[in-house]
Amino acid sequence: MSTPCAGSLSAPRTLRSPLWHAAASAPMRVSFAGGGSDLPGVARQDGGRVVGAAIDLRVRVIVEPFDRGWVRIELAARGQGQRPTEGAGAGGAGAGAPRVLTRRRGEPPRDDLAFRLIEATLSATGVGDGVALRVESEMSPGAGLGGSASVAVAALFALRASVGEAAAAEELAREAVAIERERLGNACGAQDQVFAAFGGLLDLAFDARGCSGVRPLAIGCPELVPALSAGLLLVDTAVRRVSGDVLDRMDPGAASEAKGELVAAAGEVVRGFEIGSLALVLSGMRRGAAAKARLSEAASAMARALERRLDGLGVEVLRMCGAGGGGHILVWAPAERHARLLDALGPCLVRRPAIGAAGVRRDPA
Repeated sequence: MSTPCAGSLSAPRTLRSPLWHAAASAPMRVSFAGGGSDLPGVARQDGGRVVGAAIDLRVRVIVEPFDRGWVRIELAARGQGQRPTEGAGAGGAGAGAPRVLTRRRGEPPRDDLAFRLIEATLSATGVGDGVALRVESEMSPGAGLGGSASVAVAALFALRASVGEAAAAEELAREAVAIERERLGNACGAQDQVFAAFGGLLDLAFDARGCSGVRPLAIGCPELVPALSAGLLLVDTAVRRVSGDVLDRMDPGAASEAKGELVAAAGEVVRGFEIGSLALVLSGMRRGAAAKARLSEAASAMARALERRLDGLGVEVLRMCGAGGGGHILVWAPAERHARLLDALGPCLVRRPAIGAAGVRRDPA
């Protein structure tokens, strides 16, 4: 299957109000290899490729009718809250009490990073009068797992459902990318939105505009995915960052030089899935992690430090998630080594993600 997801936003819609309560959720993601080759400036030359998976950490968005003439937005934490960095941006809720914005219809949105993504999504759908929207996430912004994209995709789905509209996964992914790039001015990649919309394990192709092809991974051995999943750990650094700020500091020359290796690593991982070789998948992941670290030494500093800390404990793959500089670090080691790793990690919050989660979906009210 090849489903292009590139494009721009549609023409502005007439202002309207939700007719019904609607709830939707979308998954976050981890990349196995190729992350960074989806950036517009990098993918422009010969294209990019990313292979990865949606995971069972989800963002939930609830939309319902509200008082006419008013807009209400609420960002609420679920589960264990994280420690956000000041100004970490949209994409979820920080720890503690919910953050609430209530304004009159037509008032300009506040200059508050925490609400900009939702305001832009309301504007893109035209659902901007008499609407209450609540975002629920156990992850604070800047976690490196594509949370902002999950918010945008889930919000687009729920807002459309609230006025009796439906949209295909490729349309939701395209609109979510366009919102971040055109309305918010973020020079972001385009993988997160595709994983949030489609879910599963995916092999993605990119050009300068965005995702140019979506292909579910061919799995050559049914035992491969459970074996890969069993060894994965997500280590929370407790540091949050704005991905755009990290990308702005990235050396374009280094990115161009590393792209060939990033794409080759993604191909190696895909081949490993096709022939059912966990060893080849892990080899490609290591190759991709090394190439990505060369994009920005500063953004990879935490991964380097953790690598030294876990040396000799059986770690086979260790890489920063997202743009780096904070968020989460993905670790793969045989499950029998996890107890020692957890002891070495001490108070760090560690998650065990299940891969291949379903894409955006309507949730029960």
